[in-house]
Amino acid sequence: MHLPSLLGHSAQLLRLIDHSQRPADVLASEYFRAKKYIGAKERRFLSSVVFASLRGRSAFDFCAREALRSIALEVETAQEAFHREHKGKKASAELLFHELGIITACALVGNQVGVGNILESIEQTLGIAHQDLEGRIIALGEAFALRAGIATDAGVQFVMALHDIWSALAEEIEQIFASEEFSESARELLATRFATPRWMLEAWQEGTTEAGDWFGAVELAASLLGAAPIPLRVNTLAADRETVLALLREDGIHARPGRLSPDAILIDRRVNLTGTNLYREGTVEIQDEASQLAGFALAPEAGWRILDACAGAGGKALHIGALLKNRGEIIASDTEYQRLKELPLRAKRGGLSLISTVQLTDKKATDTLPAQLAYLQASCDAVVVDAPCSGIGTVRRMPMAKWRLTPDILRKHQRKQFDIVNLYANAVKSGGVLLYLTCSLMPQENSHVVREFLAANPDFTPEALAPVFAQSSINIPSLAPDAALLTLTPAQHGTDGFFMARLRKK
Repeated sequence: MHLPSLLGHSAQLLRLIDHSQRPADVLASEYFRAKKYIGAKERRFLSSVVFASLRGRSAFDFCAREALRSIALEVETAQEAFHREHKGKKASAELLFHELGIITACALVGNQVGVGNILESIEQTLGIAHQDLEGRIIALGEAFALRAGIATDAGVQFVMALHDIWSALAEEIEQIFASEEFSESARELLATRFATPRWMLEAWQEGTTEAGDWFGAVELAASLLGAAPIPLRVNTLAADRETVLALLREDGIHARPGRLSPDAILIDRRVNLTGTNLYREGTVEIQDEASQLAGFALAPEAGWRILDACAGAGGKALHIGALLKNRGEIIASDTEYQRLKELPLRAKRGGLSLISTVQLTDKKATDTLPAQLAYLQASCDAVVVDAPCSGIGTVRRMPMAKWRLTPDILRKHQRKQFDIVNLYANAVKSGGVLLYLTCSLMPQENSHVVREFLAANPDFTPEALAPVFAQSSINIPSLAPDAALLTLTPAQHGTDGFFMARLRKK
């Protein structure tokens, strides 16, 4: 497939994702299934560029809009021609230019923005060398022109303008950092360059992250731009990590140990794991390293009864079961049947017999445990509440989360999260552990919820995480010895964004 077609398909897929509330990865899978003529190499290119465009959306959008002004006459002429030919679909023509511009900007300066190694994708797919900037400009300009229906010279002019606009933006950002003057206009530029809604960047800056300043907030935003590795958790009931690493190497899969979790393996290139024996036999599960640390933060003991109150697909329940070595009881509950239904099969595949599942029929939070879990009142050694959240910590994998979140939606999440943790705390017995988790980086969903919960439940007290992690020889950078709350970030820990708080019932 030639470059004009690749740009066109990328723009179409970007448009589909923009105009749907469904997950971007699901839409991409459906798009590729519907167009079976797109080969594996081209699918990798399309996925790489489209998801990179979503992660760095505002930076590419800014460059594309400004560069399109340099060929405004050609754009207007092409749109009018499109309008005449398609009888009233001028809006579609405008979208075509806009989305083609975003994709082209990503293909040109994606590496510099920090959204991933786009140049490697271009070289592997099209044979254009990394260092050949002039060749990239000409190739992208010609492809853009052909796809957009404008003259070749105008297409090349557009791509040259993209390069110049990005260079000017990068220089302005350097000046802002050098002067440390964060005016209104400077904040807007930072939000644009680091592809984060300004209100979100300001929330991180306002003393709500460990960094607590603009440099720390920007560092966090930048760390969310790159592509995330494929994270595996070794099922220690079946194998140890070194054995699995050796087996992956035999299959030609380059993998490396995780930094923090002793069970974690990271794969930097996309591979079909579901087709491997390791996955089919339950030796490995796909689970982010931060999520794995939740199991070690719980530090379950043999014989414990544990409620996984918002179990979802059950990744944490499986890990906790392996840590318990099948000695105990785990009740995994959730309101979503589609997520929970696979857990019994996954547990059997992983050699676990201690997990039972409960699909909750009442989705409204009340002050008492759901009827199906009433027998657990004050009887659990531990309760894990992985609360539904904004998912901002996962935007390397699901980039639309940060563009769809609003302050109003965030407030609704916060209210629901407090209600959920307040409800399931009823299942913790005297002396038991409550582990509150989210995959969010927003303090409103994390420390604020914990603070509100502790104020309403004086029979719970924070418990230090560092000594608990030390039991598994885990050392978390920047974790204070007495800290009961921990925020993991790609910037500091190389994981997805993740929050945990360990509380003890007095």
